[in-house]
Order: sequence, then structure tokens, then C-alpha cells
Amino acid sequence: MKKLVSVVFILLLACVSNESKAKKILEQGLNDASSSVRVSAARALMKLGDGRGENLLMEMAAEEGTEQQVNALNALYDAGYTAFEPFVIRLCSDPVTAVRVAAYRIVASSNEQEARTILLQGVLDESSRVREIAYPGLGKFEETDALLQGLRDSDPIVRIAVARTLGELGTEGMADFIREELKKLRLDVWGKGVVAIAELNDTNSVDLLKRLLNEGTDELKIRAAEALLILNDHSGVQTVLRAMKSNDPFIRIHAVDVLSRYDVPEAYDDLKAAVNDEYINVAVLALEALGIYDAVNQKKLFVEVMDGSSVLLRISAAYAYLRS
Repeated sequence: MKKLVSVVFILLLACVSNESKAKKILEQGLNDASSSVRVSAARALMKLGDGRGENLLMEMAAEEGTEQQVNALNALYDAGYTAFEPFVIRLCSDPVTAVRVAAYRIVASSNEQEARTILLQGVLDESSRVREIAYPGLGKFEETDALLQGLRDSDPIVRIAVARTLGELGTEGMADFIREELKKLRLDVWGKGVVAIAELNDTNSVDLLKRLLNEGTDELKIRAAEALLILNDHSGVQTVLRAMKSNDPFIRIHAVDVLSRYDVPEAYDDLKAAVNDEYINVAVLALEALGIYDAVNQKKLFVEVMDGSSVLLRISAAYAYLRS
């Protein structure tokens, strides 16, 4: 009996020790010299409900410096920030496109009535990337007239985003509209379109999506596999797993990104292997995916990575451990 009590005590002590280590890693990250590390740590803390993370990200997003602003704004958005703050509104008029895009993502996720005015300005923005965000943001306000105008936007990707939004609002024929748009485009830029069709639950496109698993660029193949996952069809999973072994790190990032947004149990082993990828963004995404979908079984891995040399990986592992 005493032996059993001792074993239980040791296990509890180990858990407490690992939890303390994880918290310390995130807290140290808030004061790191690198802005990307501070953003990563703050994002993790914000997701864990620690207000220090949100406060730091807001401070960093309000400071001048394009890369830092964009990273901080994207981290706020990713952590669920939807507050309609003056500094976000101001950044929607920033001369740098990347900053406006990041700011509009937050505004588009807001339910505040004031967001409607900003989004109506956004659909007139010179950047198609901003318009692609602003139009769908108007969907929650049921701005049907503005959305219908968006079907005539000069950029086909924007038109596809608008059609998807209208389809989600109940407008008929939008999947057909998107298919017609795709006929006008090169195969290598079909990606967002095939995902949009799947998001409208267009099961008539399943055969097309399966054909695309073997056609076009590696990027399009991954998009087709993602579209199938949206339709609860796992026939494209092997395509994604093969992409994780690509010599192109950006293809590997896209593949792991898909697995971070959809639960694919048959990919857990590959994700675990990807934690050792030489490209840090791939490794971080793989850890995040495991932390979301298989955290209970991956605690040992998280503890091991917390002792590694990469500070970004240590932060990702610490966050995954604390949320498990």
C-alpha cells in the first residue's frame, strides 16, 4: 500500500512539475527579445484565458512596424478576439495592405452593428484580399444587396467568396455559380473555389474533387482533399499525408495546416513525425494539431519538446500540454 501511495505521489509531482515548466516557458516568452516569440507566447496565454496575453497582443498590434502589427493582429483573431476597438478600426485604413487585411479579419468576425459600416467601406477597398474578407463579413448582417453586387467584383476569387456567403444565407444556385467561375480560371488557382463548393455541401462535386486528387498542382490536390474532408469523405487523406513528405516546405505547411483544422486520426503518427521537421512552421503546426485532437495521448511528446532547443516549439508544446 505504501509503495502504491509513493508511486501516485511521484506521478502527481511529475504532473505539477511539468505544468509549472509549461507556465514558465510561456511567461518567459512574453519578455523574449524576438517579437515573433512574444506573439506566440501571448497568443497561447490568451487562448488559455490569461489576460496578459491579450493585453500584450493589443499593445503590439497598436505599435508601428508592419510585420509585428500583422502577426499580433492575426494572433488576436486566431485566439478569438472580436472586440470592436478604435485601434482595429484605425488599422483598417492603414496604407499597408497586409495590415488592413489582418484588421479586417477581426472586424469581419465582430457582431457589433458598427462593424457593418467598416465592412461596407471594405468592399470598396483597392485590395481584392480586403474585399474577399469584407464581403463575407457582411453576411451576418444580411446585406444581400451589397453581396449581390459582389458577384460582379473584378476579382474571381472575391466573386467566389461572395457566392459562398450568399449560398450559406440560402441563395440558390451559388454552387453552380462557383463552378462556372472555375471554368474561367487556370487549374492552379482553383483551390479556394473547390473548398467553397464543399462548404456549400455540394455533394454533386465529389467526383470532380476525387479527380482533382490526381490532377493539377500539389496545392490543388491538397485543396481537393480538404474539400472532401469538409464533406466527411476521407478518400483524400493519403494525398495530404504524401504532401507532408514533399521537398517543398510550403506544401508541407499547407498539408499540416489542413490537419490542424480537421480531425484525421489516421494522420496522428505522421503529425508526430512532423514535429521533427526542419522547417519550424511545419513542426509548430504539427504540435498544434496534436494538441487539439490527440492531446491526452501526446503528453509525453509535449514534455520532451518543452526541453528542446527551439523556443517557438517549446511554447507550442507548453500550450499543448496546458490545454490537454
